[in-house]
Amino acid sequence: MEEVKFRRRKPAVERKIGEIAENDTRVAVIGKAFKIDKMDYTFWVDDGTGVILVESEENVLPKEGQLVRVIGRVIRDEESIHIYGEVVQDFTGADLDALEEIRELERKYLPLIKAAASFFGGEEE
Repeated sequence: MEEVKFRRRKPAVERKIGEIAENDTRVAVIGKAFKIDKMDYTFWVDDGTGVILVESEENVLPKEGQLVRVIGRVIRDEESIHIYGEVVQDFTGADLDALEEIRELERKYLPLIKAAASFFGGEEE
């Protein structure tokens, strides 16, 4: 029997729109949707640090003003970037303050945990 190989997608990195880095290939952003275009299945997301155009893969569109998380590929051209949205999740009712607190804890403690694991013979990623 022939072995089936699967290609894994690179994990999406949680980012603010204004913090999307040049080397980011897949990101997850949270913000309010606006300028929904039902003909092209596109919409814009604003998270307070910037705005970005999202092209919806599954032809799923949020409502105007809806809080969403978009997970997708960063597409760059000469003048701009946009996201090819692979997943669009409804984040209405999400506690963004708690989420930001978790992100801050991760930024503070994950490097320390990785350093300790490395020191005690753990594998580095």
